[in-house]
Amino acid sequence: MRLSHKIQYLALVCLARFICILPRSWALSLGASVGWFGWTIGMRRELVLSNIANARPTASQAELKRIGKQAAKNFGRTIAEFIRYGIKDRDRLPQLVSIKNLELLSDALNRGNGAILLTGHFGAWAIYFAAIAMRDVPLSLLVGKQHNAKVDEFIHKIPGDRVEFITKGRTAIKSILEKLQAGRAVVMVADQHAGAGGIVVPFLGKNASTLPLPGSFSVKYKVPVFMMSGHREADGSHTVNISELPVPACDSTNEQKIAVVKTYNEELGKVVAERPEQYFWYHRRWREESETPSS
Repeated sequence: MRLSHKIQYLALVCLARFICILPRSWALSLGASVGWFGWTIGMRRELVLSNIANARPTASQAELKRIGKQAAKNFGRTIAEFIRYGIKDRDRLPQLVSIKNLELLSDALNRGNGAILLTGHFGAWAIYFAAIAMRDVPLSLLVGKQHNAKVDEFIHKIPGDRVEFITKGRTAIKSILEKLQAGRAVVMVADQHAGAGGIVVPFLGKNASTLPLPGSFSVKYKVPVFMMSGHREADGSHTVNISELPVPACDSTNEQKIAVVKTYNEELGKVVAERPEQYFWYHRRWREESETPSS
């Protein structure tokens, strides 16, 4: 284990313990302050402003900076909440997170074919899937690996036994299919750049390479696809809404795959446009190789 990774891990553990000592409101304020500090020292600020400008081309520079600063503070709060959930606030989560239309997902799972639950880095996404799992909905989450193995292990322990993890990689497709056939909902946070293998469709007005798996599983295995979107309320609580993705009928399976992904981007775009201050703008979402749409 590299020295830098040891320092990162120890810093994370110390921060987690301190966050859990504080009252919840203080912990969220501390998280917001950390996010504000990162924004103030310029951490990925140019990328964030560029991304917001892509989504809001008519916004003034002052408005872009306001959204960026508030989004950074929201991210800090989200990290604090995620850490506290794993250590201190687990029993409080059902009171902190209200979930609408959960029965839609439960009914789909009862039909025995599993379900895909799509979401994005919005609100406090890191605790929303955990809140759903605590309502006795079997969930498996598709995740990537952190470079720091100890940090990766720390993060994976936070949700506890209620959430299973599927690691991205060569065996992911097989694992996803197994979980679906077992009647589980597979959560995919699908708003990052998907590379050359992605489906290129518009997101917030500009083409972006998007994860193709939801469309592929939906078409090939007749798996229902749902959207999960949540946001932070003024009092610090959260509201999460679940809806079935309204995908139009198409003439070919390829068109149907694209339609699933396109509809997801459209629905997530509506959520982000309504509350841009709660979106995680730090990904390199739009890249030059994504300019040509899939067909």
